[in-house]
Amino acid sequence: MTSDTPQASRDDSAASTGRRDRGRTVASLLALLLVVAAAACAAWFGYQGYQAYFVQKPIQQARDGAVNGAEQAIINVTTVDPKDTAGWKRRVDGSLTGKAREQITSQDVSNLNSMITQAGPQAASLSSRLLRSAPTEVDADGGKAKVLVYVAATSKRENEAGVTQTMGFSVSMTKEGDSWKASDIAPLESLAYQDPGAAAGGAAPGGQGTAPAGTPGGGN
Repeated sequence: MTSDTPQASRDDSAASTGRRDRGRTVASLLALLLVVAAAACAAWFGYQGYQAYFVQKPIQQARDGAVNGAEQAIINVTTVDPKDTAGWKRRVDGSLTGKAREQITSQDVSNLNSMITQAGPQAASLSSRLLRSAPTEVDADGGKAKVLVYVAATSKRENEAGVTQTMGFSVSMTKEGDSWKASDIAPLESLAYQDPGAAAGGAAPGGQGTAPAGTPGGGN
């Protein structure tokens, strides 16, 4: 039995079917490419999110914690009210640990009190103001860091102008629990507890140019 469908019609139908098949193939490929692209984007953003939250964030938190702890430790060490040396020792003990804390002993406090007693009403207070700080090493996993801290330390007697020195310290930090504490303090320049007159002459009470280890700013 012969078909009475014209040959041209059959050719047109076959071409149309071919075009539809190719169209479906292209659409499928595009859909596949979109799925692959979406998966790649999800993987990329997932990786970036992991890096930000689990890698970068802990490092930033460690950096901030170490710097804040180092700044506070140096401010505590270099701020002395001659009428409250016990308060000075308490603040220092709260911000130091390890070697740094061992360096400031009860004998050091006694020596400081003796210096203040000898000075009498003219005993100078020591205060400091943070100038700048920067971390040089940060080990978030190990809970260790090193921070450079610079302060303007002012020795002042009542009713007299104070004498200010810019001092720098390299502070080794250790994380204890949720707190960062100074485990070692190395002065980049010497700093002694001294009255303004002695500071102007470049010598601490007793003729010493630097403070003994453990006195404010004594460091190592």
